[in-house]
Amino acid sequence: MGRRGTVLTVLAVAAFAGSFWLAGRFGAAPVRPLPGREPRRIVSLAPSVTETLFALGLGERVVGATRFCDYPPEALKVPRVGGYIDTDYEAVGRLRPDLVIGLTASEHGPVAANLAQLGLRHMAVDQGTVDGLLESIPAIGRACGAEPAAERLVADMRARIDAVARRTAELPRPRVLVSFGRTMGGESLKEVYVAGGDGYYDRLISLAGGVNAYTRSAPLFPKVTAEGLADLAPDVIVDLVPDLAEKRLSVEAVLAEWRAIQALEAVRRGRVYVLSGDYVEVPGPRFVLLLEDLARAIHPEVRWDREAAK
Repeated sequence: MGRRGTVLTVLAVAAFAGSFWLAGRFGAAPVRPLPGREPRRIVSLAPSVTETLFALGLGERVVGATRFCDYPPEALKVPRVGGYIDTDYEAVGRLRPDLVIGLTASEHGPVAANLAQLGLRHMAVDQGTVDGLLESIPAIGRACGAEPAAERLVADMRARIDAVARRTAELPRPRVLVSFGRTMGGESLKEVYVAGGDGYYDRLISLAGGVNAYTRSAPLFPKVTAEGLADLAPDVIVDLVPDLAEKRLSVEAVLAEWRAIQALEAVRRGRVYVLSGDYVEVPGPRFVLLLEDLARAIHPEVRWDREAAK
């Protein structure tokens, strides 16, 4: 599902063996942060966390990040500590962090316990939901001494969310299908993964003035065949393709695959949209950009070129 995968997928973490060797791995006593002291050396275990830290002006304190953390560009200079499910605890320990920030158990499983074995202070945040994300930013701000910046950032994000809600409140709510992660480059589209009815993208569809065409809550990203898409009868289709350039595809090539399914009214009416910004798969502070993109696709009748506050 994209070049980074996604922190929204329920991950099966295979780190059980870590607890058997973590305690004495580095030979010296583990580093323990002093209570109450602002962390100066932070390791991030998710792209969304890394983006949050940089957005709060804490980028200079980030001493470690995953191999998927590539935004902002400055994050590429940070030493790597593995990925989502293969955290390199030895690399984390070498960096001697006084705070490691990861995701909640559904994404990072036993990571907290493994870090505790090293004596490292760990913070887990929920950035897999809109509400969790908005709550996680002030929490990180408090932990890192950046509360004013966190308050400003969240206030701006909420203002933009409210602006979209105001402009779509009285409009019809079309049935929207969000496709995320599928095989591309063929002449026809055979199956897609779509946003389920109880997740991050489902909430964004609602905030953007639509309803999810796929209503069942599980799984998070169900696989649907071309025939199944016709049963869902979406009014609007939004295909999220953050790795468009890497796959050497154009927007037109992606749209051509959809045009092969003329049974879909959204296809016949030209209501298929391709969103390729890298932020479409990272539920970090830039998620408001995706929300605004979705709102433009769902409600093209709105004059989005005008200031949303008007």
